[in-house]
Amino acid sequence: MLRLGRERASLGVIYDQVGTPTYARDLAKTILEILPKINNTQTEIYNYSNEGVLSWYDFAQEIMKIAKLTCKINPIETKEYPTPAKRPHYSLLNKSKIKNDFAVEIPYWKDSLESCLYEMGEKIRYI
Repeated sequence: MLRLGRERASLGVIYDQVGTPTYARDLAKTILEILPKINNTQTEIYNYSNEGVLSWYDFAQEIMKIAKLTCKINPIETKEYPTPAKRPHYSLLNKSKIKNDFAVEIPYWKDSLESCLYEMGEKIRYI
């Protein structure tokens, strides 16, 4: 998004698919936090993503805003962006199990996005 936002005056981004982005640093930190607490006698599956809900369009808008890029983000439907992989329109993960079992506090997606962009050297717009 940053590269495209710098190269183009406008972009079409899907608005009808919602989920939650996950900052890899947050996921890695959580894995390291829970590893010592895991019971190795049984296999368990845990879901993880940052907190909150948004569309790809909303995410792109926020990236441009934080990075202070003037690229206009236009909302488009999934059918307008042909891709071989079929994507669900609603793909949120239930994180209650990891929160309950390990008392994990999961950061909100926007806070993690700001941290990520800051680490990448982007200027953050504080409100």
